[in-house]
Amino acid sequence: MQRDRAQEADAPWRIRARGWADILRGAWKTIGQNNLSLVAGGVTYFLLLALFPALAALVSVYGLLANPGDVAKSVQSLSGMLPAATVTLIGDELHQLVSASPKSLGLGAVIGIAIALWSAVRGMSGMMTALDIAYNQTERRGFIRFNAIALLLTVAAIVGGLIALALVVGLPVALNAEGMSEPGRWIGLAVEWPLLILFAMGMVTLIYRYGPDQMVPKWKWTSPGVIVTTLLWVVGSILFSVYIDHFGSYNRTYGALGGLLVLLTWMWLSVFVVLLGAAVNGESERQAQQPGTADRPLPIGRRKA
Repeated sequence: MQRDRAQEADAPWRIRARGWADILRGAWKTIGQNNLSLVAGGVTYFLLLALFPALAALVSVYGLLANPGDVAKSVQSLSGMLPAATVTLIGDELHQLVSASPKSLGLGAVIGIAIALWSAVRGMSGMMTALDIAYNQTERRGFIRFNAIALLLTVAAIVGGLIALALVVGLPVALNAEGMSEPGRWIGLAVEWPLLILFAMGMVTLIYRYGPDQMVPKWKWTSPGVIVTTLLWVVGSILFSVYIDHFGSYNRTYGALGGLLVLLTWMWLSVFVVLLGAAVNGESERQAQQPGTADRPLPIGRRKA
């Protein structure tokens, strides 16, 4: 039986090539059966609702500590990864936010954080539900526990976002400071994106480990999905950016809504690859019969790894 090819492997890297072929086929079958592309669309909707309040809160908090204009300027550094229309849309929104008076920024810090946190928790809740579907799980956690986990994951994402912001905003400032040697500048530029990718991998790992309703697996059984998600997201984002910037016709077709539709499409692609990675994780544990989310020998999601 095909499942025997990956059976009894005690770690993902001990699964042979033919076993991985079976796992990828099983993950693709899960995507079709569970309509993960449609599920990703639902999650994208909630994340979009959380995005702009989160930007407002980000600028409000940063404006209390430093020059919020640095945030808007630093968005341009993402142009190599995101389509130009998306960078422009986010940049325009940030420019409007930083144009507010210092007093409104202070008041906005309270109102914006509250709205953004509520919206972000709703978005994370949608992602957790989607992960249950990708893992073929049934949600059994109570209302309080489910939302508490969503809140903790949201806070972790915010902290990760602040660290990423410090890299995007603070690193260029440090590299342009007087006294910085030319080799130091090159080293700083070389490590910026790898560090950002590592932070993204860490966040995805946390989501895979604690997002779905399962007995918490060992870290090693989240690694296949994290690697798949990271590679597909980086490559997919770059290719999507190149396509939109050189071949796409969103602006000609949709006019002023073109930038928003590009952002929505990119967010959908990002969510979809996260769910694809979750399907790979679930299938690798299931076919290897490891106690993470697999349904043998204990019920699905009820075995410790």
